[in-house]
Parts: sequence; structure tokens; C-alpha cells
Amino acid sequence: MKEVYILGAKINDFSLSESIEKIKDHLEAGKKGYIVTPNPEICLISYKDKLFRRIIRDSFLSLPDGSGLKIGAKIFGNKIKNITTGVDLCSEIIKLAEQKDYSILILGGKQEVGERTISLCNYKYPKLKLFYINGGNFNNQGRSDDDDLIEKINKITPDIIFICLGAPKQEYFMANNLDALNTKLMIGVGGTIDFLAEQIKRAPKSWRKLGLEWLWRLIQEPWRWKRIVRAVIIFPLACLWWRFGNLFVYRKNVAGFIINKQKQILITKHSQYHYWQIPQGGAKNAKTKQALEEAVLREMKQELGTDNFKILKMLKNCYKYKWPKGRDTLFDKFAGQKQTLFLLEFLGNDSDIKLDSTEHLAWQWISKDNILDKVKDFKRPLIKKGLKEFKDYL
Repeated sequence: MKEVYILGAKINDFSLSESIEKIKDHLEAGKKGYIVTPNPEICLISYKDKLFRRIIRDSFLSLPDGSGLKIGAKIFGNKIKNITTGVDLCSEIIKLAEQKDYSILILGGKQEVGERTISLCNYKYPKLKLFYINGGNFNNQGRSDDDDLIEKINKITPDIIFICLGAPKQEYFMANNLDALNTKLMIGVGGTIDFLAEQIKRAPKSWRKLGLEWLWRLIQEPWRWKRIVRAVIIFPLACLWWRFGNLFVYRKNVAGFIINKQKQILITKHSQYHYWQIPQGGAKNAKTKQALEEAVLREMKQELGTDNFKILKMLKNCYKYKWPKGRDTLFDKFAGQKQTLFLLEFLGNDSDIKLDSTEHLAWQWISKDNILDKVKDFKRPLIKKGLKEFKDYL
């Protein structure tokens, strides 16, 4: 699978026909998954939001929707050959659904637009099983004010769901509800429902070939000019900063050197790279001692599920390192990390520790004599500092 990264967002460079074949295989296998369709605006959200980047990375397919991504890929030294618009993707999936007797649910968009979409699609594809749910109002984390929404969707049991909420709502909804929904495939398609309902006319093919579909839509909807500015001006500037800024900018980080009553040290296993380390997290805006203390307690609670710690000592900005060679730095906009190390005493019970599975696979207590043999080599200098500076507590 060919992947490139733009502002941390994964992009799969497949043609429309290749994507449909992969979707066919996915549906026939009965697996669960979701598809995202990044455009420059979605990539800009990825630029700022690490969790959103992870949602994009964990998608079944991430298909580029917007010619601006070709420019972004070039800035990162890559090339994207294929652009797949949401309306083209949905149209082909609708044809597939009618042929294979798959049911489709449209979630989101205005009620009248959803009803018109069903009417037009049923006329063109009389055997198609197509449903619509408005879903209520959604916040930016993809949560609806309709408490019964999941139950309503599961009563329909659609094979495929078109999520028409816009970014980042639709991506968070798919990631948060993948396990709860009785469906095989969800696809975040934003405003595609307006095209399916023929509320908005598509650009002529000649405009599409030139990558000017955005301009055609701006002419029809001039109120979108702010979005166009983000896509045409801010997006390439962000790509340039990410590409070259990460050569010298280090992320602020706080790490927890956690000890228990037996003077053992807590280490965790990284969920993506599978190496052992001491738990740590970002501290972007922490400048004062109090802010750093708040950051380490916050990060430990997020990653370990408990805040039952007592801060004993702090080593501010005690270690700086670059990401090791082989790491996909295009998923992260920093050259490496500048770390503040905290000695923390764990006051709870082992049963209190509940890992964030997106960050860690496992945890264990280890003695000071064995920890350096267990952890990854580029993590050792920080731990050596802890063993030296915190020796009176060990």
C-alpha cells in the first residue's frame, strides 16, 4: 500500500478503480473499518491535532480529495497521481451497493437534502437500499445530542454509512463509534450529499482536469472564500513550515520517572513502535514550574488512567534528542523532544493503572538494575539522568 504523509495525515495514492476493488474485498470479508477523504482543510486540522492525525492513520483507506494535495505532496518530496472526489467515490459505491445488494445509510446533512438524495438515487438505482438519518447536532468530537442515535442506526444495520458531517466531526464520529455500530464500512464524505441531491452542480470535466473544481464551487458559493484561502494559501505555507521547521524545532515534553513502595520503576510499551520507555507526554504551553507540574499529572492520568501520584522532584529541560532514523517524521512536525523529567511516587494500587491503548500496549514495574537493558537505546540517557539524580529515593 503506497502511503504518503501531508501535515501528518496519511494519504493512500490509489485510483478510483483500485479503491473500489479494495472496498469490495473489505465488504466481502465482513470486516469493520472507515474511509477518510482528506483535502487541504482536513490536512490543516491534522497539522494542529495529533489525535486527529491518529484517526486518519488508523483508517482503512485515506483517499485524497482535492488537487491542492498534489502541491502538498511535492513540498514533502513525494508525488500523488490520483485525486478521488467524494462525489465520484460515493457514486461508484452506490453502483456497487445495488449490484451486490448492500444497504447504505446517509447520516447528516439537511433533512430535505437527504430526502431528495434518496428520491433521485431510487430513480436511478431502483434496487438500491438507501436510508437517511439526520442524526441531530454534532460537536467537534463527533458526539450527537441525539442519545438514541447509535440504536437508531443499528436498527437499520446498514452495510455502508456515508457520514456527511464535515471535518473533524465525521472523522471523530467514525473512530469513536466503529465498535458500537453494526456496519462494515463508514465513509466521511462531508458535503457530498449536496452533489448527490443535485443541489450544487459539478464543475465541467475540463475544469476538473485542470484542478479548478474549487474555483467553480467558489463561483457558486462565494461565501466559501475563507475556506479557499485556507486551502490555497495557508495550506502550502503550513506544508513548508512542517517540512523544514521540523529540522530544528523540538517539542516540549514531560516524562514520569514513577516509583512504587518497593522502589521499582514503571515502564510502558509503546503501542506503535513496541519499545519500552517511561511514560511521557506533550507540554506545549507549559513555561512555569506550576504549568509543568500540571502537565505531567495531566499526561500521566491520560496515559495511565490515574492521577494518584506525588511529585518529589523535577529536572527541567534535562534532555533533548532527535527522533531516531527510521521513524516516520512526516507524522510529527518536530525534530525531536526537549524533556523535563519528574520523579513521581505512585500512591495507588496496581489495579488503578488503566492504559490508554492508543499509546501503550503493556506496563510493568522493573528494578533500577534492569531498566537500562529493557528500554530502547535512545531512551536510556534520560533514564540514566533519573537514576543519578534520584538515587537517594531508590
